[in-house]
Amino acid sequence: MGNGFVIAEDLALKTMLQGLTVGDEKSSARPVKVWFGYPDVEVRAQEFPFMTIDLIDIVPANDRQTSGRLYDGDYRGTIAPVGRSTYSYEIPVAYDIVYQVTSYSRHPRHDRAIIFQLLNKFPSKFGVIEVPNELGTESSRRSMFLDGYVKRDAVDGETGNRRLLRNVFTVRIVSEMTPSVAMAAIPAATSVGINILTEDGQRRTSSYIPSGLTAI
Repeated sequence: MGNGFVIAEDLALKTMLQGLTVGDEKSSARPVKVWFGYPDVEVRAQEFPFMTIDLIDIVPANDRQTSGRLYDGDYRGTIAPVGRSTYSYEIPVAYDIVYQVTSYSRHPRHDRAIIFQLLNKFPSKFGVIEVPNELGTESSRRSMFLDGYVKRDAVDGETGNRRLLRNVFTVRIVSEMTPSVAMAAIPAATSVGINILTEDGQRRTSSYIPSGLTAI
């Protein structure tokens, strides 16, 4: 089984950012490494320049949520097709996944080159990103928006007051969580109690119990 909701977007974004290079007087193609931010299990040496990816929010996208049923042969790319079997399921729940991509460098030329390349990667309202389905059989072209950019240059006292040139890009990727995934996180109710709260704050069982239910 491949990568599902959130994990697939993580890897798609990191893959998209791989391969950037910058030039200076010593090297014409110095690589810009990409790492996930905290919590971080990747072993690495801090070599400038580099970028980090941090997941900062997952927001229900109610403005583009629709309802209805879909039909296909692989259950939205999560189950291997079997013959001519067809699956029927509710339209997935829409979410926006928000990331911060932060670049770090010491050299002004590196800093400007990274800004230029990332603004091409995240072209405001018209960005796209390739995200593979859970089976890894195909990819979807998702909309991706640049929601913000800030400059955060600083002097880092821990490294002998050397300048740290930093850029923070806030990026939003449209996504969805299938109902089966969403419901798996919600425990099913084993019983339902029907009670009425009286004026003195005490609970008493209602005298009216709908057909099929039992008072608790």
